[in-house]
Amino acid sequence: MKKLILSITLFVVGAGVYAQQDAQFTQNMFNKLAINPGYAGANGGICFTLLSRTQWTGFDGHPQTHLFSTDALIFNKHGVGLTVFQDKLGIESSLVAKLAYSYHLTLGPGSLGIGLDAGMLNKSFGTGFIAVDDPTLDPSIPNSGTSASTFDLGVGLYYNIPNKMYVGISTLHLTASELKDVADAGGAGALNYAQSRHYYIMAGYDWDINGSGRWVLKPSILAKTDAASTQLDINALMMYNNLLWGGVSYRIEDAIAVLAGVNIPQLPGLKIGASYDITTSTLGDYSNGSLEFMIKYCTNISKPAKREVYHSVRFL
Repeated sequence: MKKLILSITLFVVGAGVYAQQDAQFTQNMFNKLAINPGYAGANGGICFTLLSRTQWTGFDGHPQTHLFSTDALIFNKHGVGLTVFQDKLGIESSLVAKLAYSYHLTLGPGSLGIGLDAGMLNKSFGTGFIAVDDPTLDPSIPNSGTSASTFDLGVGLYYNIPNKMYVGISTLHLTASELKDVADAGGAGALNYAQSRHYYIMAGYDWDINGSGRWVLKPSILAKTDAASTQLDINALMMYNNLLWGGVSYRIEDAIAVLAGVNIPQLPGLKIGASYDITTSTLGDYSNGSLEFMIKYCTNISKPAKREVYHSVRFL
């Protein structure tokens, strides 16, 4: 298992890496802001989201990802948002913090969000490197703790018809920066990490099966690529009475997942969800799957109209 984690880490940190580098979430339908700044404010109020994912349990140094995001619609047209997440795989850690802004245009029966996000991306590597051979023999392997940061930029479009459908397209890491650092005074083991652009397409639809709102089927897809490899998530959730949901997700050539969640009736706007991935790739021979938990809370930030009563002097 340690050799496998070593191989994955080497693949990620080597110079000229061109594989998908962004963290993934199975409950992606509840995590749109992180991958599309055009989504900021699309709910019409203010939302807070927490996600925690433990991937490939059973491996030493398995990926662990934690995310917090919040977004709000202000002045009816402007969306703002904040996303912070940490992703850790073995000795490698990633930290992303970014602000998003979107402008919402009324377009037909829905709204089009045109968004931009900007922030900071940091990569760091610890000192607990495990290898069969002496890692100091390869100058591309950091042989001591090292880290580097760079500016990050993304753009996105998000079109939404509330309670009906949505579609979005976005590009992250537009700068495609290289993160470089010298690990020690001798210059050996330098960090050289190439960040590639990532492209996302998302779409979803709400199908009220009998027209009463009691049973609503919510199919959705998320496609992501860095122009070298492509990944597709196909999701289907069934919502019952706007209270409970359950469903499945298939990540092509990677995993099948089951999802479940509940809207808390005692606290309107609060929802709690969980998912479990069953790995279908060759990693499944060694992995116990992946667990993910989600908490999301949305509320309206606009004050209700104040009721005012006027009396005519004719009836005084």
